[in-house]
Amino acid sequence: MKLYLWQRLKPFLGWFVVLELLILCGKIYQSFDGFDFAPWEMAKVLGVLLLTSVIAFMYMMIPYVLYMLFLPARKQNGRLDRIVTTSVFSVFIYATLFQGTATQIFWDEFQAAFNFIAVDYLVYTTEVINNIYESYPVNALLLALFAATVVIVKLTYRHLFTEIPAPGFVRKLFSFAVYAAVLTVSYFAVDMSRLEICKNYYNNEAAKEGTYSLFSAFLKNELDYDRFYPIQNPEMNLEILKNKLGGKNVKFLEPGKNIRRQITSDKPEMKANVVIVLMESMSAKYMNENLPEGYMPITPNLEKLSKEGLFFSKAYANGTRSVRGIEALTLAVPPLPGMSIVRRPNNENLYNIGTIFKNKGYDNKWIYGGYGYFDNMNYFFGHNGFQVVDRAVWDEGEVTFANAWGAADDDTYRKIIKEADKSYAAGRPFFTVTLSISNHRPYTYPEGRIPLEPEKWGRIGGVMYADYAIGEFVKEAKTKPWFDNTVFVFVADHTAGASGKEEINLEGYHIPLIFYAPKIIKAQRIDTPVSQIDVLPTLLGLLNFDYESRFYGQDALSADYESRFFVSNYQKIGYVKNGTDVILKPVRQHSVEGPKISDEALAKQMSEAIAFYQQADNWVENLKE
Repeated sequence: MKLYLWQRLKPFLGWFVVLELLILCGKIYQSFDGFDFAPWEMAKVLGVLLLTSVIAFMYMMIPYVLYMLFLPARKQNGRLDRIVTTSVFSVFIYATLFQGTATQIFWDEFQAAFNFIAVDYLVYTTEVINNIYESYPVNALLLALFAATVVIVKLTYRHLFTEIPAPGFVRKLFSFAVYAAVLTVSYFAVDMSRLEICKNYYNNEAAKEGTYSLFSAFLKNELDYDRFYPIQNPEMNLEILKNKLGGKNVKFLEPGKNIRRQITSDKPEMKANVVIVLMESMSAKYMNENLPEGYMPITPNLEKLSKEGLFFSKAYANGTRSVRGIEALTLAVPPLPGMSIVRRPNNENLYNIGTIFKNKGYDNKWIYGGYGYFDNMNYFFGHNGFQVVDRAVWDEGEVTFANAWGAADDDTYRKIIKEADKSYAAGRPFFTVTLSISNHRPYTYPEGRIPLEPEKWGRIGGVMYADYAIGEFVKEAKTKPWFDNTVFVFVADHTAGASGKEEINLEGYHIPLIFYAPKIIKAQRIDTPVSQIDVLPTLLGLLNFDYESRFYGQDALSADYESRFFVSNYQKIGYVKNGTDVILKPVRQHSVEGPKISDEALAKQMSEAIAFYQQADNWVENLKE
């Protein structure tokens, strides 16, 4: 049976390995400058790719192996056998080619193997499929894959069958049991996180076979911190956090139990309106000061706002997804491994930024130009103190241009102004959170707004249009009676790309952060590194609010502020101080990147990192109202 099984599976496996090697070549071509081509490093890439390919292959072939188990010996190579085998081989080849093409598209966008982002995208098929159709020649690609499948089947047909007689059923059953045992052992013994054995990020990601990494991500979309990451005594964690989060005007309410504390201000509270604009994929590298010398300015409006407002030039995002940005802005928690809290179950009635504003009499609104069921955004905001105003409830005619993701940014900003007018007319202060859309593939936008055509400029055009829409938004807001009493917060959800040679490329998390309110906030530039989770407490500090805090962020303007920030890359979570990044990883592992520090300083930073993340993992207990 072993020889028989090998002969029947050999053509399948041969083509599978060849195609996986071609997919690897495609990844290398797309990110050539990022790879480490040292012989030993590339050998590790090929070794991991071969291992994950064989495991994925064995799982994919289970139906065909079962077919051979029950195929009578007298039917071997018969008409039915030829039809079934040829059909299975054709589907297998087409599926492998399709997976390879999808892998290349995903790599082009994220410079990563399939991960939980890909799993999430399988849930939201409407937006994702429309986005792909608007970004790529899908029909031509599918036709090309079909043609390639026909050629491969014709070349391989005579090798799909063997003259070796099939063994008896008992021997076949024993061989199948061995096959199943190998798969079972591989399921428990081979973990994706343990396969990241290269020093280089690109090498690690490229080594992961697409189907294997997709199912691994599906099974490990959320990781329990206490089971997989470095831990320490919870009482020690709380003591560390008390020292980190304490300070003047801070009183812990239940010391030794949690981080709940009362924040008070020495100044009178301001009942200013607030509009938070979470800017899709707006990397700090697009700000004029960070562009290459001689490059055309693409964010003139943000540049102007940065000089007229409170500008944090070194702000860093929590993660690589919009839901990470939403989580940071509303809950001010470090990025836990796996899914954002925005997408986790049991995330209703949490103590969040909306709770504070609602208790102070504000109209809380989540305004979104797309359909907010995507990424669970509507559910999260709707069950945490916000009125949901997504595209589904917009009036007819309010959308003048849309793509796969939703209405153009200037349509969204006009809607925000319209809703602000309603609150102002009712005599109520308003608190609005929005997420822009246009700076996202397929990077389409209304004609005539900027001099760049979408079809030719891609992301650069998307950035310039997004900046244009912000400029028009502020210009229109200035004509309103509520403008002088309104604080605008412009902050990116994440950057346009976080990959790099390092395990976690810190520049891939560098985002702009601007607080803009000419009549309220003095223009100032701050170059101290700050975290995305500091936006919430800094905003409340600017308004001189007295409030209860259950947050891990701090007011970046307070005298007690200590610069540090948090970053995450799927299963890896980092804690950064003075450029040194302590990275916590599954199976109780950790690594360090950046400037070398003393053993004592490293141990202290490691302990602080564990304290923040381990305690934050108790988010349900900490945040549930």
